[in-house]
Amino acid sequence: MRELLFFIMGLIIGGLSMTTLMCCLQINRINEMEAKCAELEKANTEVQDEK
Repeated sequence: MRELLFFIMGLIIGGLSMTTLMCCLQINRINEMEAKCAELEKANTEVQDEK
């Protein structure tokens, strides 16, 4: 019975920590994508200003 309790606690703690880690990595990925989008928009406005 004690082993089952430790197993369930391990699943809960591991699941929460991995979910947190994956969310942090996804947030970092979104920030990089937003920076690239801003860079492309800036390049497009510069091209339109030249016309």
